[in-house]
Amino acid sequence: MKTRIFRRIFGLFQLSIVMFLVEPANAQIASTTLTFDNLSPGSDYSLVPDGYGGLQWNNFGVISGGGQPLYSGYYNGMVSSPNVAFDPYGAPASITSTTSFDLISAYLTAAWQNGLQLEVQGFVGTTLTYDNTYTLNISAPTFFQFKYLGVDEVDFIRNSSYSQQFVMDNLTVSVPEPSVFLLGALGAAGLLTLRYARHSRRYGCPTRLEAFAVVCEP
Repeated sequence: MKTRIFRRIFGLFQLSIVMFLVEPANAQIASTTLTFDNLSPGSDYSLVPDGYGGLQWNNFGVISGGGQPLYSGYYNGMVSSPNVAFDPYGAPASITSTTSFDLISAYLTAAWQNGLQLEVQGFVGTTLTYDNTYTLNISAPTFFQFKYLGVDEVDFIRNSSYSQQFVMDNLTVSVPEPSVFLLGALGAAGLLTLRYARHSRRYGCPTRLEAFAVVCEP
């Protein structure tokens, strides 16, 4: 009877581990559209904080597009009001993550210069996997589908002799969610360890793990 109980506990633990290992291939990865409208740029602008959308941000600012000149790309580039993201001083900007993510799409606009060339590079580790250049204008945002899958860094580099900015709104990304099977496996492992210790103390015998059981040593 006792062996059957521990057999079931250890079997649950092993099943949880197997499900955790195979789950990433079948996981549903939620897509999120980042509008930047829930950030507070103040009277000027502020930097996009690390952790926004589950990502790390380098040289990305957020500004109220509705408060900018009507002829600028900041105003015209608004897809959702009131905020847009941009690259302060026209310096290269990047998005990174400690885990892989998908860069799906975004609306891009030139802030001041029609015909602005924006190079978008996607990296997997140190390997450049995606590299495309897009042409942006001031009058209206252009919707681009990147489909940069499984990257951990995306660099945005404007190809211009002037320090011109680009404007971005409604960026859609997919960031994997934590696996519920990992939590299940850890919980089962803790339960097994507790029962293993109790079994040894209760029956006063050294114990060992078999394929699906915790049993006394003969």
